[in-house]
Amino acid sequence: MSEFKTFYYNLTTGKLPKDFGGLVFVLLADLHNQTYGKGNERLLAAIDKIRPDGVLVAGDMLIAHTESSFEPALELFQNLRKRRYPVFYGNGNHEYRMRIYPQVYGDRYREYAGALRSCGVRLLENEKADFEKEGARVAVYGFELDGKYYKKFHREKFRREELTEALGKPDPGVYNILLAHNPVYFDDYAGWGADLTVSGHLHGGIIRIPGIGGVITPQVRLFPKYDAGHFRREGRDLIVSRGLGTHTVNLRIFNPPELSVIYVKAGQAGKGGKLWESQ
Repeated sequence: MSEFKTFYYNLTTGKLPKDFGGLVFVLLADLHNQTYGKGNERLLAAIDKIRPDGVLVAGDMLIAHTESSFEPALELFQNLRKRRYPVFYGNGNHEYRMRIYPQVYGDRYREYAGALRSCGVRLLENEKADFEKEGARVAVYGFELDGKYYKKFHREKFRREELTEALGKPDPGVYNILLAHNPVYFDDYAGWGADLTVSGHLHGGIIRIPGIGGVITPQVRLFPKYDAGHFRREGRDLIVSRGLGTHTVNLRIFNPPELSVIYVKAGQAGKGGKLWESQ
């Protein structure tokens, strides 16, 4: 596994006070038990340099396997909480499988979820968490997609009503962040009312062709629309992480692992969006 790179995204919204300095979030996704130094010390050091207002987690931080350990992910979150960073965690398909199939995975999800909550991680299983800084109001929603939306060789049509059924309707006066592991349904997330959706899952398309983008998804679909980076629809934003690890297909070509940094500032919604990456 190559070393991760840090990608930076600038977003604007009319939902923050005009004189407010802005919010900084780190996005983590698809770690899949990868470590960058002992206890993920290099990843933690990079986050410490940023000093984010919060850490957003878009899922698949471990591997759903009866014999794999969840200690690398848990140790990372325990260390983030020791640093007092607020952590908001939405499940991916690996956490989802462990949760709904205890007959296969036993108590592993219950143990993992309990340990996360014990150290102060906000694990959002179709739940909302409120966040505020200097008068800026944010709502973070964790949406757990059903397993049918992750099937290989098939794309299930999404029912937008599922978002409202699971999470209710978002407050239009608040900046709403949605943790949704699979970015394929961004149009529906935006239509529901998410000002910012953060996702992962596609591992950047595994192989990236310069000027074209990602080649293939874990569902074995070619040239995904929302493969990696920043996308916008009607003033609403989507950030898709390339992920920090790999699973099953342990391959990345022109596609470094990603630590995402998201700056959200007051301004006209849909402006900004400049991306740059660390060298």
